[in-house]
Amino acid sequence: MSMRITVGDVEFDDVTMQEAADRMVEMASRRDKPRFVCTGNLDHLELLSRDAEFVDAYRAADLVLADGAPVVWLSRLGSSGKRLRERVAGSDLFWELARRSEESGVRLFFLGGAPGAAERASDAVRKRYPLTMICGSYCPPYETFATEEEQSRIREIVHEANPDILLVAFGAPKQEKWICKNKDLLGVPVSIGVGGTLEMAAGIVRRAPVWMRRSGLEWSFRFLQEPSRLFQRYFVRDLPFLISTIYRSLTGRA
Repeated sequence: MSMRITVGDVEFDDVTMQEAADRMVEMASRRDKPRFVCTGNLDHLELLSRDAEFVDAYRAADLVLADGAPVVWLSRLGSSGKRLRERVAGSDLFWELARRSEESGVRLFFLGGAPGAAERASDAVRKRYPLTMICGSYCPPYETFATEEEQSRIREIVHEANPDILLVAFGAPKQEKWICKNKDLLGVPVSIGVGGTLEMAAGIVRRAPVWMRRSGLEWSFRFLQEPSRLFQRYFVRDLPFLISTIYRSLTGRA
């Protein structure tokens, strides 16, 4: 078990990218019960401050990863002396899991994303890691997603594919809530919410250069690609929340 470090009101596992992948492959190989992985970023922290059902999903998670650089920065402001060692970005973990699948044979299933993203992401993975075990993909129609008929269809498709790791790209907090509601019905050993990772892997959305990822500026690259969609998130919700959290951390105010 890894040490957990509290950022805001969320406990994050202090693991490296390699350790996170090790844990997920190990959990997948056990197949003793369905487990759940969260990849938390600043936007998640802001949503968690006002969404009780999302909080319940995080509390149910077996592994909570620091997906965003601000989460790592905020961990360094605490008075406990405990710090998260590194960011474990879901979009990088995706490729590490693909590599581990090629090595170990763990079976991956891609669920959700924009229409066509899961299939294109599968093709991109197979070009880089030809022996990766992708046992299926499915993009539920947005219009009928909430119907019981479509929900039953999703469960049936995933169940028949029998993956070891289910990567769910519905966006937060929808994907985390869906996993919590369905993981025991599906019986998949490990499920993880991956947000827009399938679009990035497919080349539909461009990933920021490495230097921007390492300096914590990946958000700005994404904003420049989709300003109208991301302005509300980054500047109306997340930035004020970040400033408030830094202030409370530095002053010791709850």
